[in-house]
Amino acid sequence: MTLSGTGQKAGPTGDSVTEAVTELRAASTSEGDAWLDQPEPAERRFADVTRELVDVPLLQLRRFIRFVGTPPGLMTLMCVILSVALLAAGLSIARSSEDQERDLNQLLDHVEPMSYSALNLYTSLSIADTSATTGFVENRAGSPRVRERYNDAISQASIAAAQTMGEVRDSNSEEMRLLASINQKLPVYTGLIETARANYNMGNPVGTAYLAEASSLMRSEILPNASRLYELTSATVAEQQQDLTRPQWVPISGLVAAFVLLVLAQAWLYNRTRRILNRGFAAATVLMLAALLWVGSANWATWNAGQQGFNKAAGPMSELTNARIAAQQARTKETLALVRRQSVADNATLFYASMDRIDNAIDSYRSSPLLDSAQDRMATNRAEQSVEQWRVYHERLRDAQSSGNYDTALDVTLGNHPRSAATAFDELDANLSTLISDARATMRDYIADGLRATRLLAIMVSICSVLSVVLVWIGIRPRLLEFL
Repeated sequence: MTLSGTGQKAGPTGDSVTEAVTELRAASTSEGDAWLDQPEPAERRFADVTRELVDVPLLQLRRFIRFVGTPPGLMTLMCVILSVALLAAGLSIARSSEDQERDLNQLLDHVEPMSYSALNLYTSLSIADTSATTGFVENRAGSPRVRERYNDAISQASIAAAQTMGEVRDSNSEEMRLLASINQKLPVYTGLIETARANYNMGNPVGTAYLAEASSLMRSEILPNASRLYELTSATVAEQQQDLTRPQWVPISGLVAAFVLLVLAQAWLYNRTRRILNRGFAAATVLMLAALLWVGSANWATWNAGQQGFNKAAGPMSELTNARIAAQQARTKETLALVRRQSVADNATLFYASMDRIDNAIDSYRSSPLLDSAQDRMATNRAEQSVEQWRVYHERLRDAQSSGNYDTALDVTLGNHPRSAATAFDELDANLSTLISDARATMRDYIADGLRATRLLAIMVSICSVLSVVLVWIGIRPRLLEFL
């Protein structure tokens, strides 16, 4: 169409554009593609979801069951079960061994030192009381030697109390209550001793009364608390040692079960393949047998060190400790009787009972495996001789008191020469201290032996378990390839 008078063509009109769009829409919605613009029914979508969630897993399960029913499937399943059993057994042993090693380290580094600190507290308090009493009888209450020995004992007792308190975990325990009582009454005791010394230096006879009151406080309240504290801490050491050195029955049974499964798997594999030896399975069996023997020997060594050796050392050590305390208390009563100008015959029964207790403790040590060195035998012989000498000098003390010879009684009791009760007591105390230290060192050696038996056990068993799993799969691989 041309415009009149110009000769130019006219552009498309609105109607023609609309017609073109309609034709295009009609072409795009032909009968073959009409379903794309229609919504999918809800029932069909639900069926697809159900098929994906239920039918597909069931299909996979059926395929898996059919595969397991085949020889390669059975072999694969067998190896999976073996892998789980071997890894579980190795992990159980490893975790149990790590826990045992950690707890034994705790026993060696904290619990046993706490018990030894309680022992030092007990003996230091007894030494302090003996030193204070002896100093007054010697008429040298203010002498540097007597004061130094007393001050050292009090200082050692304070340090031991602080060390013991630092290791007590439960603030509401009986151990903490006993320590609090000792710390509360010890300043009272030292105050009474200082008051007694001050009165002695001024020539007041009342100093003897203060000394007697202080000694009574020590023997009736402080020392019993210290003794109870030592009993509790030593019992804790013994209890933990026994618990930690028991065989690992549950982990060991798991390791045995894994080993038996490995042997049965080889028997089944032989029936299937008619091959006597599978190198991978055989190597895995050797590794697991080595791990089982290692675990068994380590558990036996730990049990032997804890249940046998530890008890052999702990018993004599406890008896020697009580014997040393009995000797110190007997010495205190012996010298305190001179302070009060009383006859030692009043305490004769207690004195000889203490001597018998010391003899029994020495005999127990002599018959124990602890007597394994010349130094120990020498200390034991000297301790026995000191007890016999002390008995003799105590009888001389009684005779001197009976005849009213006070100077002779003082010389026999406190004389600084070989023929005195003081020399016999000092030698006895020194030898008992040596034997106690030796027993403690032996006891710690037994704990360390149990600890050494558990070291590297967790790592080596884990390595054996993992290598066994790898060898099992390496061993089964050629059999699986035969079915391809």
